Amino acid sequence: MKPVFTPLEEIGFFLEGEKGKHAVLGLSPFVSEIEGQIEKIKKAVPVHLTEGSLQKYLDMDGIKTELKRYISESGLLVGYDWEDWMEGKEILDGVRPFAKINKIKACKLLTLILKRDESQFGYFESHLKKGSILILLKKLLEQEVLN
Repeated sequence: MKPVFTPLEEIGFFLEGEKGKHAVLGLSPFVSEIEGQIEKIKKAVPVHLTEGSLQKYLDMDGIKTELKRYISESGLLVGYDWEDWMEGKEILDGVRPFAKINKIKACKLLTLILKRDESQFGYFESHLKKGSILILLKKLLEQEVLN
């Protein structure tokens, strides 16, 4: 699978265009599957689980490879200097909140996660289990569902 990167200066136009909208809507089944897994665990375990405890029960093996492939091939990855993007690293490390990100930053953060996963094995799965990727996917889908 060869990743498809959209240049930073073009990602906004890509997301607004037909190909971008199609790529974003293709994320819906992944969101449903992740949310479904979380709900199953919450129903099966009668006590409130912390984020750390919930992560132990989540089995993302069935979705992670397919989701990585989809994101990589969809054009949602951004070509930018991800190694020097301190704000993105701080968001993923929990220093800054996810609340103020837009669609372009969501794409940049997905890119950062996938690029870091190349050198830090399990980084993608860790953020999948932590819910970071779910937040980013929902952010990308947010306005598409409203239209």
